[in-house]
Amino acid sequence: MKKLNKYPIVIIGGSIAAISFIRTLRQQENDKKILLIYGEDRLPYKRTKINKNMVRGFEKDDFLIADNQWYADNKVDLINGWVDAIDLTNHVVSTKKGAQFAYEKLLLATGAASVLPRISGIEMQDIHKVQNAFDVEKLLLETKTKQSYLIIGGGVEGIETADQLHRKGKDVTIVGRMKYPMQKLFPTEFMEDLVNGMLKIGVEVYNGVSISSIKKVNGIFETRLKNETRHFDVIVGCTGAVPNIVLAKNAGLNTANGIVVDEWMQTSDDDVLAAGDVAQHKNGEVTGLWHAAEHQGKLAALNLYEKVERHTLPPYRLKTEVFGQFLFSAAYEGIFPEKFEIIKEADKDILRWLYFKDGVLKSVVMRGDKDRAKVYQQALMEAWDKETTLKKIPLPVPIVFSFGAGF
Repeated sequence: MKKLNKYPIVIIGGSIAAISFIRTLRQQENDKKILLIYGEDRLPYKRTKINKNMVRGFEKDDFLIADNQWYADNKVDLINGWVDAIDLTNHVVSTKKGAQFAYEKLLLATGAASVLPRISGIEMQDIHKVQNAFDVEKLLLETKTKQSYLIIGGGVEGIETADQLHRKGKDVTIVGRMKYPMQKLFPTEFMEDLVNGMLKIGVEVYNGVSISSIKKVNGIFETRLKNETRHFDVIVGCTGAVPNIVLAKNAGLNTANGIVVDEWMQTSDDDVLAAGDVAQHKNGEVTGLWHAAEHQGKLAALNLYEKVERHTLPPYRLKTEVFGQFLFSAAYEGIFPEKFEIIKEADKDILRWLYFKDGVLKSVVMRGDKDRAKVYQQALMEAWDKETTLKKIPLPVPIVFSFGAGF
């Protein structure tokens, strides 16, 4: 009979939710032994950095959230491997290599997995992804010899990847089914300038287009775009991600689009919590943002043994810098403009739309005001009223004079 290693706390998944969970437990002076099981070929890292740093490149240990010493100092044992089963009845997780670990409490922080488009004429392995470091490293190998790239998907991931490939001197074409890129995050007016800028520098943009078939001939990909035959060296799929719920579903936990959790981050099993991109909240929402996952990991730790702090889905932001523009979007998805007072303002390179309801700031979309991004986030988190918002984040931006010694 195999030896069963026992841990008070086991975590599956190397996401920021997992690290935040550990950090919070230790801050709460909980010193119980923890086992973290992660599947990638490196310690947990900042995934949001990966496809944004293709131009400069990166080493295996770049962007680590914490090093080996931090885990040792915090009494965290590490297992690099994949879990293939959870036995909820006996509180046991099993890895693909046959190891078994008993737990008292279990956190699922398995994140999300890429969704690749199914296209007639090519195999799934013909399409590159940029979901994790290994994916991007494979794509970077292609850039050493390949020149033309077709990116399928006009969301943030697709635009960021297009920006990086263009900056590496590659010929880039991006195709999206929506009317304009990043449609779920920004109004049309914000994207018109972005797309025009992309077109001016030679990036081809096809909106409202779906690709149903691609032919692969002698290693070259051929497809039709608006009645024109086009050829590409590399195909990149940036068509979104879905919560990685396979383990939870097979174990018998309540799942829908994600692992269903309550306001305490509790799953349908009393001893199992879930946090981050894999968790689905009471309104059906899956957050998919770095700081949201970090916050959920913290809440899971606080609520591990007793109900301390509810999850209220705070309005975290997305920010990105692409094609020379800084873009910020917070709580915009699901906004119905007719239900809000919208203040639209512009000053030089700054464009912002502020959405108020009952006099309280509810959403912000902004371009160009990078230096005050944290203030916008603060305004949303603290639910500033209109007067406070316009007073503390004025446009035009006040000019600050700085005088050296002698004045």
